[in-house]
Amino acid sequence: MLKKNKENILVTAAIEDTFGTNNEKIFFLGEWCKQGVDNSLWIDRDYEIIKFYLSDREKFKRDHNYLEQLFDRVLESLVTSLNNYHGVQHSNRYWRIVLGPWLLTYLPAVWSRWECLRIAFEQHTLDKVILLNSDNEPKPPLSHTDAMSIIGRGHFWNHALCAKIIKEYYKNDIRIVEKSYRETSTINRVDWRRVVRIPKIFLKHIIDRIIKVVQKQEKIVFVTSYFSLNALVKISQKIGQLPRFYTEFDEKLNLKMSPVRARQISLDFTCSNEFELFIKRNIVFDIPVSYVEGYQHILNKAKAILPSCEVIFCANAFWSNELFKIWCAQMIDKEKKLIISEHGGSITKKYINFSHEVKISDINTVWHKPFEDNQIQLPPNIIVGTRKAKKNGSRLTIVGIEVALYVTRYQSGISSSLVLDEFYQELQFIRALDPIVMDSLIVRPNPNIGWNTRQRYIDELGVEKLSKHHSILGDFDNSKIIVCTYPETTFLEAMYSGVPTILLYKRDCWETATKFDDLIKLLEGVNILFSDSVAASNHINKIWDNPNYWWSLPEVVNAREEFFDQCGRVDDNWLDQWSDFFKEQLIN
Repeated sequence: MLKKNKENILVTAAIEDTFGTNNEKIFFLGEWCKQGVDNSLWIDRDYEIIKFYLSDREKFKRDHNYLEQLFDRVLESLVTSLNNYHGVQHSNRYWRIVLGPWLLTYLPAVWSRWECLRIAFEQHTLDKVILLNSDNEPKPPLSHTDAMSIIGRGHFWNHALCAKIIKEYYKNDIRIVEKSYRETSTINRVDWRRVVRIPKIFLKHIIDRIIKVVQKQEKIVFVTSYFSLNALVKISQKIGQLPRFYTEFDEKLNLKMSPVRARQISLDFTCSNEFELFIKRNIVFDIPVSYVEGYQHILNKAKAILPSCEVIFCANAFWSNELFKIWCAQMIDKEKKLIISEHGGSITKKYINFSHEVKISDINTVWHKPFEDNQIQLPPNIIVGTRKAKKNGSRLTIVGIEVALYVTRYQSGISSSLVLDEFYQELQFIRALDPIVMDSLIVRPNPNIGWNTRQRYIDELGVEKLSKHHSILGDFDNSKIIVCTYPETTFLEAMYSGVPTILLYKRDCWETATKFDDLIKLLEGVNILFSDSVAASNHINKIWDNPNYWWSLPEVVNAREEFFDQCGRVDDNWLDQWSDFFKEQLIN
């Protein structure tokens, strides 16, 4: 009698109830399925991890271009639907400001799960899948922030999405076993912000209210400006107004979830494939409460704020602050000017959030050389007015990267399980260091948002190798050399600190604007940029005794100057540059 072969069971998320039995081979849809679960459930079993398709960067580029045009089509349909639902006639730009950040997260997220499943069924023989039916009625997210939490880290939400796709499109290709399940998510479903009631913040609110009474009119409203308090005070004085925190936008919103079946919303756009049909049928169930049932509540609060101003300036409130977004959209309807400041970056990404910031703003202030018509280069507001590092350190400091567990957006850079490739590259770099350099190693991991790279560093290096500083500047002060692992704000801050700095990153995953190709070649030529971990280690081993000698070489100084010119320069006259810019906006 022939022994029966093991059945292949598909697992789509990190939920132990879907792992099946020991006599089944597990096919994990991705590395994320193993995170945070008891290793004993799979470590000794026959299992296989389906290759993550985003390692194919040519496919990523094709996907990005497709999703960007789909975004515009879906947005146009949502504009019509939501205008009808709320009895209003707002513009495409209005709704792009309000719900654009959520939509540019939602579409890539659903596409990612769709593609993972398509590839899984095309490339593997899958016999069985356990699909869970929650005892709780499905409810939409409260807001964009809530959606980001459950999309990026919510195991059951991701399992439920995959289950829906499987039931609709793969039910004839796999045996479905359904189980009842009580959702016990560890993800906090939150309103757009949780206000922490501590004396410092309470004092901030009191001071802001006093200034609001004294100052009857603001010329420019600064919300999450990314300027330090000192810088904001100086700029406000230059333009003739008192600095404010605009704590009106900190108010907690009491949004309540509602059964989605009561929603009278439908999308009307022409679908060209099955994925678009899926979106058309299901998006209504996932639109956040803040844009449907809670919209009027937020709108009423927004109308009560309405400070008199001519210009709105912000760095990131347009992403997650639902009250600000609706207020801002209302002000745009009154022909006020919206200026959005770059809030992170160095060597600019080629693909970034479907150019959302450029499309919703009248002016987009950037740190880098501009390449869009409405962009203006100004000193990085996150750096102006801050001090440089003390430059007397003895440590080799590595700044790690962390990303969400599941794919949330389609943009240049690593996402989901690609962070593990980055982590293993860093380990390879560390293992190639000379013992004397290794003794001086300190790692500064990013906060855990899914992959728990902090614990991975501890497991590999020991807890004593982890930074104990709260502020990154504290680590810079103690550094002899800084190693950044991603080409974003931290790299710019490290370069600005004056401490010898290198960037070790997976260049193929960080597509950059072609405008910076020559700069990248220049930085690589003087050993500031590396994509080869061993080459980076060899360089540091070579210069460790006196890294400042290398850092001060004429060709290195020239490359550093070129980097600042192209990616973010802070001159001594930064205050005049920013003040003159704001004055000009009030005149025009």
